[in-house]
Amino acid sequence: MNFEYSEDQLVFKDSVTKYLQDQYDFEKRQATVTSDKAFDQTVWAQTAELGWLYMPFSDLYGGFGGSAVDTILFFEEFGKHLVVEPYLETLVLAGGVLGRAEHSLSEEYIPRLMAGELQAAVAHFEAHSRGDLSRISSSAVKQGDSYVLNGKKAVAYNAPEAQILIVSALLPDNRGVGLFLVESNTTGLELQSYPTVDGRVAADITLQDLEVAPINLLAEGDKAMSILEATYNEALLGLTAEMVGAMDVLLQATVDYTKERKQFGTAISKFQVLQHHMADMFMAAELARSLMYAAAIKVRDGAADASAFVAAAKAKADKCAKQVAHSAVQLHGGIATTEDLNVGHYLKRITVAANMFGSTQYHLQRYQKLSKA
Repeated sequence: MNFEYSEDQLVFKDSVTKYLQDQYDFEKRQATVTSDKAFDQTVWAQTAELGWLYMPFSDLYGGFGGSAVDTILFFEEFGKHLVVEPYLETLVLAGGVLGRAEHSLSEEYIPRLMAGELQAAVAHFEAHSRGDLSRISSSAVKQGDSYVLNGKKAVAYNAPEAQILIVSALLPDNRGVGLFLVESNTTGLELQSYPTVDGRVAADITLQDLEVAPINLLAEGDKAMSILEATYNEALLGLTAEMVGAMDVLLQATVDYTKERKQFGTAISKFQVLQHHMADMFMAAELARSLMYAAAIKVRDGAADASAFVAAAKAKADKCAKQVAHSAVQLHGGIATTEDLNVGHYLKRITVAANMFGSTQYHLQRYQKLSKA
């Protein structure tokens, strides 16, 4: 399969790379992570002005109509710089649901997302879901003119910062899953917020007699599940691309370090066993990258086997990124585990990304099931 970015994509990629290199070095990132802020609002506003927030949305809403290929372009660069701003949570997840729902509320909220005025999150998975989109037990019961939601959601990324949440619940009369837009200050919505090990924020959410107007039901049944599958496929591609970008940086950092570090008067990069380690790191990164490209093309083209390719790409990236990160830590030695060196922080992000929206084993099983189908 021949994969090449278009000329416009390359120009945009260069602009993203240049901004992050100039404005988002590791020290600035760490200053944000160690502050009482979940992310840098200035960075968010600047990237809104640069048009980044417009990329994933259809031109129906004034967006740029970006595809899955544009998603991996973005997130590969984010992975290289350990970006903590909630592009995945607000744009790909919440924005993805709103865009695919094609609801009257989409017309109201998407322009505000693109302008950088709102933060958003999706609260779908529960403690027992383990990546399976269909395994939820939160319920929505019709009472009078409203729906009343009850249940618990686990690890909703960016929920503490979000003004709007997309919440899923099972509808009555066997109507399947419903997707509701809920404002974060709604009575009956309780968040238990916490930082994640990779410098972000998340929350466990309790829905207790949460009243929602019927107009806030974005989609239900088969349409809702189709929206969730497409949205989470794109999110999984974003995570895959993040890990590919992280692997590139870890490999280069390890090569540079072994050229400088000397033992018995010789740079340790000369030791054959370490050269083999670094060759394995390179091969792992390239294997993950090639499968990522294949999956992005499948999703972009709406192929019938797109979900299977996404599951395979995510599982491969999980395995390869862990291998590269552990090798980088091993070859750097104890210094890799300190807060001042970026290597350990890449390991933390990879560890979290590899378990978001299902474990490596889950996506392997998902691939096997989908490929048989």
